[in-house]
Amino acid sequence: MRKVPNTVATLGDRCCGCGACAATCPRGCISMVTDGWGFLRPSVDESACVGCGRCITVCPALSEMESDSVLSVTWARSLDGGELARSSSGGVFGLVAAYVLELGGVVVGAAWDPDFRSVSHRIVGDFSGLDALMRSKYVQSSVPVEVYRGVRDALRLGRRVLFSGTACQIAGMHGYLGPLAQSDFFLTVDVICHGVPAPALWSRWVAHRETVAGAPLSGVNMRSKTTGWSSFSALYEYGAEKDGVRQAESAVFRDDWYFRAFLSNASLRPSCLACPCKRTCGSDLTLGDYWGVESVHPEVNCEDGVSAVICNTGKGVAALSAVSCALDAGPSKFEMVLAGNPALIESASPHKKYAEFMHDVKINQPMEYMVKKYRFKLGPSSIQKAKYYLGRVTHEALKAFGARGDCLGR
Repeated sequence: MRKVPNTVATLGDRCCGCGACAATCPRGCISMVTDGWGFLRPSVDESACVGCGRCITVCPALSEMESDSVLSVTWARSLDGGELARSSSGGVFGLVAAYVLELGGVVVGAAWDPDFRSVSHRIVGDFSGLDALMRSKYVQSSVPVEVYRGVRDALRLGRRVLFSGTACQIAGMHGYLGPLAQSDFFLTVDVICHGVPAPALWSRWVAHRETVAGAPLSGVNMRSKTTGWSSFSALYEYGAEKDGVRQAESAVFRDDWYFRAFLSNASLRPSCLACPCKRTCGSDLTLGDYWGVESVHPEVNCEDGVSAVICNTGKGVAALSAVSCALDAGPSKFEMVLAGNPALIESASPHKKYAEFMHDVKINQPMEYMVKKYRFKLGPSSIQKAKYYLGRVTHEALKAFGARGDCLGR
């Protein structure tokens, strides 16, 4: 039987949807189209393809990438209480982004689209647009071709660029830029990623909540700290403001059905179950919540959130140093961060009903039916922010990191 060659057209479930192939195609014969779950996948016009292979060289699923180094590991939290309250964790991203803007650069990150049913990357060149890029959004963001080209053009003009996203999005942008990605003006930040849920599920969940509330969604904060950092809530706002207040409701993440589906690994993109970019995306900084920090750094005030900051390159070290005066921070170790964030090196394991659940999403089963059929009880092992201890990091877990012990900064 003839072996099917590895191309973006034959990726199947290995595709992570970064869109780098569509952005790099010189003939414009690749477009990103949504599948039954709302995930973007490449569609190739074979009649226009000249077989140049550029799409293959930029694809994270088809390219061999070097392991990321670890130059330093830090716990950090903003000294600005307001900044800390607005952020999902310790406020480090906002400080680094502000630093880049102050130098005349641009910041690229994920923002809600106007109807809050989808998320896409956008380029921000001033402080007025920065807030839209803040806070976690547990829906896969699309990275339009215009964003890829905007990043490239900004760097060619000698303008600083901060690009943030998941590891696969960082890898896709690195592949697209090629040697330009090594510019001192280009800074990348990846987030510790549990996986990305189906956009179609989120869109239908929003429609369901709007029906129940009797008003359109006008705001959402998936990481509200009104109930604390370690027991965050999903906050939904509806309709227009009346006397400065909107109709709102919130639920601790354990009580929000969409979050339970996400944290139970029932709604994740298939490629997230075998992520090709764990610690290989080439990012300068890796940011995430420092879950379990109270166990390994009891001296830290973690009430309002603490970030884990992994500097992978000299550019990352320099960026963290540039904002250090605005941080309460201290040294830590990779193993300690890994203890509470196994997603750093491990892909998600699918829920036992993953195939059945995703089939129901694909055939557009009514949301009332889905909520009733799938209860998703979260145990300590499936709660992303559970308080793991150092003992969680076994010899086997570190071995899964590959022959990269030299990169752990020990």
